[in-house]
Amino acid sequence: MKHSQNNKGRVIYTMSLFLLFEIIRENFKLDRALIFYSLFPIMIFSYYIFDTFSFNKKYRYREIIISGVINGFVFYILTVVYQKPTLIFGWIIYSVFQNIIKYSCNNIFSSTERVVLLTDKKEEVLEGIIERNEKLCFEGCVNLGEINRIKEINPSEVIYPIEMTDQVVNEIFDLKMSGVKVKDSMAFLQEFEGKIDVDSLSKDWVIKAKGFEVLSSGVEQRIKRFLDIAMSVVIVLIGAPFMVFTYFLVKLDNPKNFLNNPAFFRQKRIGSGGKEFEIVKFRSMRIHDPNEHSKYASKKDNRITPVGKFIRKTRLDELPQIFNVLKGDMSFVGPRPEWNELGRDYEKKINMYKVRYAVKPGLTGWAQVMYPYGASLEDAKKKLEYDIYYIKHQNVILDIMILFKTVKVVLFGKGM
Repeated sequence: MKHSQNNKGRVIYTMSLFLLFEIIRENFKLDRALIFYSLFPIMIFSYYIFDTFSFNKKYRYREIIISGVINGFVFYILTVVYQKPTLIFGWIIYSVFQNIIKYSCNNIFSSTERVVLLTDKKEEVLEGIIERNEKLCFEGCVNLGEINRIKEINPSEVIYPIEMTDQVVNEIFDLKMSGVKVKDSMAFLQEFEGKIDVDSLSKDWVIKAKGFEVLSSGVEQRIKRFLDIAMSVVIVLIGAPFMVFTYFLVKLDNPKNFLNNPAFFRQKRIGSGGKEFEIVKFRSMRIHDPNEHSKYASKKDNRITPVGKFIRKTRLDELPQIFNVLKGDMSFVGPRPEWNELGRDYEKKINMYKVRYAVKPGLTGWAQVMYPYGASLEDAKKKLEYDIYYIKHQNVILDIMILFKTVKVVLFGKGM
């Protein structure tokens, strides 16, 4: 999988850089001080934040410049702490080898694939994904009745549809036996987009598909719950001043009615198993009659107050939901809980929508970091594709990755 390969690359890259960092320390005779080892994770996190920690795209000069600046900042701190001006050579040596390692990992974990689509209909979505991906070379479409043409094209990978006749299955089998990679469209979407096509989804597919281990793994569920409680306690302790600050900020958006101006917003949401619970957030909209306005909120919604724009952008409005996590209604990571009025409507209109109720909803989720702000039935459907992917592949590593992506979204307004 693309995400799996990317993570393998990141692990090997990080281990290699730590070894390089340690060699620099030994050669420049630096003590094993806390400052030395605390700077390393800061440096790695900075690579991630500034988009130089990925192995699913071509290596660019931009990455050399950005990583050089980050490295320079770290080695400047080391120079000041250890009082060794010669560490400028350490910065140069580290940056040179760091870029050699990055370039090598990029080549190992992101080889270019020549792809052919096997289909009898226009596949604009799949074609668009292939053409946008730097590591895929689109060789065109081949009709199901002309599979023999594939041997002439000689691709490295063939994407085939979910539903096929026995004859087509036999011919694809022959392709695989001849050394050509073959992959169904559902697997392709999971690998390169991190989502599952809702229109092609069926209960039969879910039953037969690998994954969904989180639904039956008591150990995974206990670990997840332990982490939820631990992180919630830490955030409550650290975030208490921010909660107080936000509380008064919201109250002051109408200073003339300070005492009666509500700071909190409560709403029924749908949680695990389809059960409803009350979610609590800091109020970001002016008080209004919900029956007179759209059920959807947009980024430029005129109901959002000036204070509301700020707390939404910084995610301060979400802080009270920590108590929903502590109560067990929610988790830190999971599908976002949908308003019950909209959710019940989606259940009737979107295929397999109830699958997202298999796990606890989250403060953040795979759909939130992979898909832009949505305010329509079609957006709900697109986000469901990411939610089902998350449920199928959920584990602690994926949860950590989502939390990192969330930080990136909050800081820069974009995922990765």
